[in-house]
Amino acid sequence: MSSLFSIDYGLSNCSGASVHLDPDGTCTINLLKLSVEKKLIQVGTKKTYTGSLEKLKIDSLSEPLSVNITGKGVLIKKTPRLDLVSEQSLQQLFPAMKLSEFYVQHFPSGTHSFVSVVRKEIADAVIAYFKKQGAEVLILSLGAFVADQVIPQINFYDDVLRFNGHQLTLDAEKNWLDYSYAAGNKSDFPLKVDIEPMPEEFLLAYASAFQLLLHDKIDLIEVEDEQLKYRLNDLSAKLKFKKLSMFLLIFFFAVLLINFLLFSSYNSSNQEMVSKSGKKTYLIENRQKMEDDVKKKEALVTGLGWNKGFYYAFLCDQIGSSMPKELILTEFLINTLSVGTDGLSKVIKPEAGKIQIKGQTNSVYAINDWIFALKQKDWVKDVQLERYTADDQKQAQVFTLILSY
Repeated sequence: MSSLFSIDYGLSNCSGASVHLDPDGTCTINLLKLSVEKKLIQVGTKKTYTGSLEKLKIDSLSEPLSVNITGKGVLIKKTPRLDLVSEQSLQQLFPAMKLSEFYVQHFPSGTHSFVSVVRKEIADAVIAYFKKQGAEVLILSLGAFVADQVIPQINFYDDVLRFNGHQLTLDAEKNWLDYSYAAGNKSDFPLKVDIEPMPEEFLLAYASAFQLLLHDKIDLIEVEDEQLKYRLNDLSAKLKFKKLSMFLLIFFFAVLLINFLLFSSYNSSNQEMVSKSGKKTYLIENRQKMEDDVKKKEALVTGLGWNKGFYYAFLCDQIGSSMPKELILTEFLINTLSVGTDGLSKVIKPEAGKIQIKGQTNSVYAINDWIFALKQKDWVKDVQLERYTADDQKQAQVFTLILSY
């Protein structure tokens, strides 16, 4: 049983959506689903939708959602690294901008900072669209900077990463030196996330879902918004409460079950001891009588030719169905007879568990194959070739098999 401190309170599944806004008012949505199975992240379905938000229809969503917005309306400025983005620094980067009308995202990397902004009316329209599809947006990111969450997982081999129009220039420590966008920027080779092939148009959707899935373990790349933070914190609190409640329920159930099993075990042991004591007394008193009865019954059963619980039809069917066509049976005797003595007289007794099979054939290989096939049956103990000689009258080889079961 896991200790209380090792309980995983995180999400088990979520979705990521990258929304690229085109100049003509349409957009492209790349949607990807992630799940956690046996502590491994599994990539689920990937789908692309194109059209205007007002008319675009996508599959309904039930998982928590992280959204990334790129394209028209998203402004990005590069500046020397800022430890803290203040209203004054934003006014210098975006003169005459009313901060209350924009979502702001600050992404520091190395000696640089990348500040992205988008009008709230644009982003809110995207958030409202997904809410109509049944999904609550918990994280909103701007530009391609969310890809930084998964760069260690991506297979690229120089200081430039290109994918789906985006171009990132990185230093040796994977810090961002520059960023640009051009529709023709494509990866020079198929991208992979670890060993999972990842179409480049889904990379931002994957990164968005990835940081939502691990939101409580990594620093998020997101816009600063109290309402979005409240939704995410509320979901985290609900997940913790749900899993903690489940843990406590399982814990108390386990305690009750252990108590019940211990009580049942002690009670059963006590009853068993009482029963054994009574049986032992009875057996001691009646031991000789029981031994005599057992011997008589064993002798009676042996004399009657007990067949060890096997039906004759079953034995015949099992043996006959495995017999090669090159063999001809001439005699088949179940429970062969043996001659014993009872005092001065001879007594013929059936030998339980023995079958004598006689026949003829022209192929010794058929005999060997049949013996091998019979030995494979789970009810057969042994098969012995007792006799194999030539019969001049029949112009064939005659054989005798003894099968023990």
